[in-house]
Amino acid sequence: MEVKKLKVPDVATAIGVLGTSLKREMFLLDKSIVDTKKKLKVFEEKNRMQSEDFFDKFDKGLAGDDQDTMLWAAEYEALKLLENERSIIQRMLSQCK
Repeated sequence: MEVKKLKVPDVATAIGVLGTSLKREMFLLDKSIVDTKKKLKVFEEKNRMQSEDFFDKFDKGLAGDDQDTMLWAAEYEALKLLENERSIIQRMLSQCK
């Protein structure tokens, strides 16, 4: 893990600003995650399959390549990226105390 050092005139203020910015980003990520999960639920109900099971088939090349399939896969991948980014920000926020 690489450590970055920032030179700021007031460390406490800088940490406060960073924390506030990270919380704002967390809020936006949470909203995006909820919206993405809603989209996935539509696909799941339509296809009577959980997204995890679908993506496993998709990853193996067994789900086809029609437009709905590609959109479903893209939403699932987007969710994983959003959740990963949220996890990173959560760890960063825990260090802004």
